[in-house]
Amino acid sequence: MKLQSHPNTIKGDMEGTISLQFKPNSSINDYCAKNIPNYDPDRLEVMAIRFYHGAETIVTVYAIDKDRMEGTNFTKEKIPVKKFKLTLVFLKDILQFVKECNFTLTTGNYPIEDMEIINK
Repeated sequence: MKLQSHPNTIKGDMEGTISLQFKPNSSINDYCAKNIPNYDPDRLEVMAIRFYHGAETIVTVYAIDKDRMEGTNFTKEKIPVKKFKLTLVFLKDILQFVKECNFTLTTGNYPIEDMEIINK
């Protein structure tokens, strides 16, 4: 029996979400300030981290530009961010700040919330 497809469109073979819980007193912003040229933690705040692996491996950090949030030189419906392209070393280094990591990938063919584990 095939159930109704998940409402989100899968862009690849599988997709999902990942969650990271940082260790107490760990600051990803402080790490970025020490390791990314021109990263000012008073002005910038990490909003997202993207990992891409294909023809090359790239880690991209997106940081909100808090100074520009107050300005008028961007679209009000958008969030002004600075983009920093980094190497895989960033992911290795960031693990020291991570208390827990959890992710699930799905094909999107079935709603994951409807799973029932039968081999308990």
